[in-house]
Amino acid sequence: MLKEYNQAFGKITTLQQEKDAFVIRAEYILDKVRHRTSQYERFFAEVCYELAIRSQDFITRQQGNVSIPSLKVLAHRNFDTMLELLIAAIKVSTDEEDLLWFLDISCSQLLSRASTDLGIRYESGMFYPKGEFVLDQDLINHSLNVLTAYPAEDKDLRLALDDYRAGKKDGIVETCYRCMEGLTRMILKNHKTLIENKVEILRYMDLSGPTGKIMAAYIEFGNDYGRHASPIRHDASETEVEMYLYQTCLLIRLILKSKPSI
Repeated sequence: MLKEYNQAFGKITTLQQEKDAFVIRAEYILDKVRHRTSQYERFFAEVCYELAIRSQDFITRQQGNVSIPSLKVLAHRNFDTMLELLIAAIKVSTDEEDLLWFLDISCSQLLSRASTDLGIRYESGMFYPKGEFVLDQDLINHSLNVLTAYPAEDKDLRLALDDYRAGKKDGIVETCYRCMEGLTRMILKNHKTLIENKVEILRYMDLSGPTGKIMAAYIEFGNDYGRHASPIRHDASETEVEMYLYQTCLLIRLILKSKPSI
């Protein structure tokens, strides 16, 4: 194994070199997809749909013959785009058990072959930025699991995590706030905004004193951040945005634990 060889001889590779190697290995994986599905054209088109790419730009038809390229062409040899492509392929393959298994285990193996930590981890069809292990396990994974009953909010949280993984600060706070707003409306059974529901959700969660102030500050920060003219929008650091994402996961957990029947 190249990884073991590099470690044994003290050979150091750069992060960019390992990202390039990841992409090359992933391309080999994607080349094999067409042989693991009986409806490759449909599969290719659905992956393009997930990525908002026109499949017609890649599929050629000539004299009754159809030519469909490997999925790898959609990544353009870019690391971040390859991650998005792999996630899209896994999502589309949910109704094909063999293909889903192949892609799932391949993604885990791709990361295990890297000689340098790529700063990401793979779990259940998604790539996540590596954080403190306990936080990842107890907050992010738990939040995603409990949000399966709330599809719109689950989509919002996954979008925020995708942006965080891609290093995009803009949009994370707004998406987290929208997730919490939707969840709060579902729990309280009304159509108010999150800032309008602030007092009621604090009462619902039985939060008071310093803990209640933390929740109130979370809501107020997100509300102010969402205003286009707010100075907070421009002053928030990457650390503050990351903290808001983790705090969102924590509050999702607390809200859904506040009432056993939910």
